[in-house]
Amino acid sequence: MTKATRKAIKLLLENLQQNGYHIFVTVKVNGLRCRFLVDTGASKTVIDKTYVEKKFGKRILKTIKQQTTGLHSTTHESYTARVATLTLGTVVVKNCTLAAIDLSHVNGTYAALKTKKIQGILGSDLMVQERMIIDYNTLTLSFA
Repeated sequence: MTKATRKAIKLLLENLQQNGYHIFVTVKVNGLRCRFLVDTGASKTVIDKTYVEKKFGKRILKTIKQQTTGLHSTTHESYTARVATLTLGTVVVKNCTLAAIDLSHVNGTYAALKTKKIQGILGSDLMVQERMIIDYNTLTLSFA
């Protein structure tokens, strides 16, 4: 994809608690609109496993025997989901493999804070791969 077609996309900055912010972005997974948390500290981009099963079926999930550690948990069996397309504005990533995990604990926290739930987390793997730049002044995500 040429740089001319890689347009910046709008980010949503939400103040969750006293001076605490989260950044969200709208992406499309296989054409379905999803809300992802932007997390520069996440090593992998993830999608909610329950969302995958509901919208795309279990057939796109693959079980892997690998310890996965997150902020609040460690599991010895994890999953990946291979999606045909992950679209961020005008940028389309084809045959994208995402980690698939249960995000109910995150969405439970968001429900308590009266914030919309998420379907995934945009991690540093895709940010580095697509050379993304977060501009806090304009609240946009652009591509180098």
